[in-house]
Amino acid sequence: MYSVDINFLNDRQERQSEIVKAPTPGAAGDRKPLYIGLGVLVAALAGVGGFWGFLKYQERSLLAQQAELDAQLVVLQRELAQVETIRQQTAAVREESRALAAVFEKIRPWSAIVADVQNRIPTKAQIDTIQQTEGEAVLPTDGSEPVPPPAGGISVQGTACSFDDVNDFVLTLQNSPFLESESVELKGSSLGEAVLGRCPGEASRDEPLRLVDYTIGGNIESVPVQELERLLAELENQQASVGLAARIEALLETGAIE
Repeated sequence: MYSVDINFLNDRQERQSEIVKAPTPGAAGDRKPLYIGLGVLVAALAGVGGFWGFLKYQERSLLAQQAELDAQLVVLQRELAQVETIRQQTAAVREESRALAAVFEKIRPWSAIVADVQNRIPTKAQIDTIQQTEGEAVLPTDGSEPVPPPAGGISVQGTACSFDDVNDFVLTLQNSPFLESESVELKGSSLGEAVLGRCPGEASRDEPLRLVDYTIGGNIESVPVQELERLLAELENQQASVGLAARIEALLETGAIE
């Protein structure tokens, strides 16, 4: 018998062994994620740096604005100090003006007051002395402490033919624009020593005459300067008319005119 030998090994083709190698971490084609990460990091750092630079720019800008505002504040404070100085000077000048006005209001020309009092004296009374006093304190309407009159007061002493003549003199002085009407009053009156003579308008008499000694007081009116000028002008006109009437009366008494 024949035996058949089949050699399968001879018919098999030899294949080269293929070895799959694992990629190494250091391969150039696998560094892309690293580059991406580095790019993101650089971009983040650049963003942070840019934002930090922007903040520094804003800080410098704000510091410059603050310096400018501080300079303006210094100027304003200096101007405010000047304004305060001017305000204080204005207040001082205003106070001096008020004090000066008060002085003018207190000043009363004594010649005008004396002339007005003389024009009001009755024919049967005469004045011996006129003196300036502190005046009587006036009780305020609110009930507070009495205050002395700012312009002071006046005291008139003299003699009259009778008590009625003294009362008439008090009434005429109460109408004086230079005196406070409610403050004018009779301070005292009494019969004096007997003297020889007669009162105006009386016939000759042999027996002695007893005159009445009187004292009248009152407060001087605080008249504004403008009102005082008007009163002085009226007083001058009154004195001129009284002087003219006195001259005419003297001429009539002497018989120069009829």
